[in-house]
Amino acid sequence: MMFSQSPEQLNPLSNSLDRTEMTLTAVRWAQKYYAKAAAHSHRSSTHLFLDDQEVDVTEFDEDRSRIVAELMKNLSLLGTLAWNKVGAILGIDWNRYPVNKLELKQAATLIQDVSKLYHQALEVFAQYEYPFRLSVSLGRETIKLRRKYSQAEPLMLVLLQLQFHYMGRMLLEWMSMKERTVFFLYFKTLEDYLYSPLGEVNDLAAQHQPDSPALIAVQQLLSIFTTVAHHTYHKVYDLNLGYRSISGDLKNHLLQYSATRDIELFQIYLCWCVLQNSLYPIQQELFPMCVILYPRLHISWKLIQDMLSELSEELEKRLLPQNFAVFCPYLQVLAEIFSDRVVQPI
Repeated sequence: MMFSQSPEQLNPLSNSLDRTEMTLTAVRWAQKYYAKAAAHSHRSSTHLFLDDQEVDVTEFDEDRSRIVAELMKNLSLLGTLAWNKVGAILGIDWNRYPVNKLELKQAATLIQDVSKLYHQALEVFAQYEYPFRLSVSLGRETIKLRRKYSQAEPLMLVLLQLQFHYMGRMLLEWMSMKERTVFFLYFKTLEDYLYSPLGEVNDLAAQHQPDSPALIAVQQLLSIFTTVAHHTYHKVYDLNLGYRSISGDLKNHLLQYSATRDIELFQIYLCWCVLQNSLYPIQQELFPMCVILYPRLHISWKLIQDMLSELSEELEKRLLPQNFAVFCPYLQVLAEIFSDRVVQPI
């Protein structure tokens, strides 16, 4: 099966493997993976949030309890609608796709898992608790859920994330602009755990000595990765004026948010690679997910290439030289496996 093949275990920082050879090996692997994936593939801005305004999540709103009650009652329906949207986006014929056919029981379990997350998030929202409380009450549970699906197939992780995304969009659209602006903070908290391999990064970091060069480099990057993402996004935007994906142009609020989130995500995968001293995170999760999703969302590979180039420049500018050097081998691999040598223009 295409998505269950074990990627080559590469050790980019090993003295026994030249960095150039490591990159060439990664490119050869990516070319094979992309060719298999491509062989099985089918060939307006919306103002949603209050802008520039501080929101008080604890401020009483007489409509909140009613809205939450309605959403709780309709979670099952919204889960089904979101699943239908996921299928439409991916356009997958399960009888032909190179994974075990997704059984009805598996689909029902995935929908139920995501609905349960939102049920718990709505409970916290209804109680006027701060969004960070979700990190305490649901952080570990969300990490376990992510691992449950990521260990099966990259496709299953994509399905989980898309189901979470579109169900969240439907919940937000049900709310008033004020409530939407507030609940988005809860949505973002859960999304950080579900989209990013934060659990893996935290667990690996705990295994390093305080003076580990890898740990020190990761600590500096994680302290600035959101700033790096925003600056990278604006540079990529300037390079791609007029660009449109399935979600709209790059000025679209939600597209800007998702693009910035993806740039953050690439950085977290870099941290995972550095702490694990391996390309496994890129080969097992990041590259397969991008190959599955980006063509179907009409996100061009040129956009990703521009992003990686600008990201590398931002990191070189903001990280200490010795810390940037730790990330360099993995940045080079990313640049090569997302180059025109591997992926085809969209």
